[in-house]
Amino acid sequence: MNKIISIIFSLFLFISIIFADISVTPYGAAETVSGSCFLLETEGCKVIVDCGLFMRSEVDDDSISSSKRVELKNQQIQTNLINANALFLTHAHLDHSGRIPLLIHSGFQGKIYSTQATKELALTLFKERNGFDLIKRKWFWSASRRKKAKGKNNFVLAHWSGECKENIKSIEYSNDEILLEDLKKKENVKFLLCKNCCETETKKIEEQFVAVGYNEDINIADALKVKFINAAHILGSASLIFQSNNKKVLFSGDLGSGYSRFSGEFDIPESVDLIFMEATHGGDKNKNIAEQYELFRKDLKLALDNKKTVWIPVLSFNKTQKVLYELKLMQDERKLSKKIPIYSISPGANTITSLYQKEILTKNYGDWFLSDVYKNGSILPAEVKLQMIRNYDKQMILLSASGDMDKGKSEQLIPQMLTRKDVFVMIVNYVNPESNAGLILKGERTHSGIKSIAKIKKYSVFSDHADFDMLQKWLSKQNKNVAIYIIHSSAGHSQDMLNLLQKEGWQNVNKAEIEKTVV
Repeated sequence: MNKIISIIFSLFLFISIIFADISVTPYGAAETVSGSCFLLETEGCKVIVDCGLFMRSEVDDDSISSSKRVELKNQQIQTNLINANALFLTHAHLDHSGRIPLLIHSGFQGKIYSTQATKELALTLFKERNGFDLIKRKWFWSASRRKKAKGKNNFVLAHWSGECKENIKSIEYSNDEILLEDLKKKENVKFLLCKNCCETETKKIEEQFVAVGYNEDINIADALKVKFINAAHILGSASLIFQSNNKKVLFSGDLGSGYSRFSGEFDIPESVDLIFMEATHGGDKNKNIAEQYELFRKDLKLALDNKKTVWIPVLSFNKTQKVLYELKLMQDERKLSKKIPIYSISPGANTITSLYQKEILTKNYGDWFLSDVYKNGSILPAEVKLQMIRNYDKQMILLSASGDMDKGKSEQLIPQMLTRKDVFVMIVNYVNPESNAGLILKGERTHSGIKSIAKIKKYSVFSDHADFDMLQKWLSKQNKNVAIYIIHSSAGHSQDMLNLLQKEGWQNVNKAEIEKTVV
C-alpha cells in the first residue's frame, strides 16, 4: 500500500511540474511610469523582476504631500518579495534597481541576475549614495560637525558602518532606528550619506550578483528557465523571457529608441504567450531623427557663435554621457571648436562617465557599446573638464544634474544661470511638467520664484525609449492574439497605447494593475 501511495504521490508531483503555470503580480510600474517591480510565480519558485524606486507618486491621498507619498511607497517591501528565490534586473536605472538595498536589508537572500554592464552600473550607483537612505538605521555622526552645521547649509556625514567609528573623535548616535530624512528634520541638520559606508554595504550586495550574457538559458528551477535579450535602452539593458513547461512570459524592461549612438537597436523577441510591455513614450513617433540631431547641433553652434553660454541640465546616468559623446563627434567633424570650454560638474555623472570611459579603453567586460564607439576610443570631447568650478561667467558648455533642475548642481545653478540673457538652456530629456525645468518650459517661475530670462528649448533626440513604431517592430514576431499588459506608463498614456494597439489589430491588450495577479 505504501508503495502505491508513493507512486501516486510521485505521479502527482510529475503532473504538477509538467502543467505548472506562471502567474505575475505587479508591485510597481502599473499605471505609473516608475517603481518597476513584478513577482513571477510558478510551481515551487518565486522570482522578482526589478525592484525600483517610485519617482513620482500616484497615491490618491491629498492629506499628505507628494514627496511623502513617494517616500511611503518606496519604503514598502512586501513579504512575498523578501521570500523570493531570485531577482532578475533588466537594467541599472534607479526606477528599476533603486530599492535593491532595502530589499536585501529586509531579508532577501536570493541571487541577483543581470548582464555584466548592468551589474557594474548598478553597483556604481549604489556606491554613489543611492538607495541606502530608504533604510531605517541607528546612525552616528561627528558631534562637533553637527554643532557647527546646525541651522546652516553645511552637510554632516551620517555613518552606520563600524569601520568609520575610529575616525570620529566625538560621536553622537540617533536614539532609535530612523530614516535619514526624519533624522535631518529632528536635528535640523543636512545629513549626507557617508560614501565609505555606502561602498562597504555595496560590496556585500555585490556578493549576491550573478552576471550573465545575452541569449543564455538560465535554469532557475525544474520547471522554469529565463533568457536575457538585448533591449538597447542603455548599456546592458535587457528584456526577459521566462519559460515554464507550457508557457512563455516576456518582460520588455525599457526598450531603446533604436537611434542611440551607444546601443543601436534591440533584438526582436521570439513568440510568447504573455507580454508585459513598457509604453513610456509609446504614443509618440520619433520622426526624422537625423534632422533632430542636426537641429541640436545647429542650435548649439548658433548659441556659441552668438557668444552665449550653453547650459545643459541633464540626467547624470547615460544622458550626460550621450551628450558628451555628441560633442566629441561634433569636434571630430570640425563642427564644434575645441577651444570652447566644456565642463561636466556633477560628481555622480562624472563617476558614471569615468566607468564608460574605462570600459571603452580596456574592454574588460565585453561589448557594451556599438563598434564605432570603441573605434573612436573615447566618449569625451577634447579638453573637457569633469570637475566642479566656481566661476560661470566666461563662455562655456556646461552640463549639470539633475535634468529636472530640482536637485543637485542644476538646482543650485538656477539663480546664476536663468537670470542671464547670455545663457541658452538646452533640455535634452523628459522632464516632470511640475519640476523647475517643466515650469520654465511653460514660461512659469521656478519653485523658488525665479522667472527665466535665458532662452530655453527642448530636444527629444537623446530619448532612450521606443516610440510606437519601434514598439510595433518589437512585437513583430508575436501573434495578434497574444495577451499584452501595458506597464511603465501613466494611466492616461496606458489607455492611449491600448487604443493604438487595438487599432492595429492587437486583440488582447490590457492595462496592468498594481497587485492584480495575471495568470
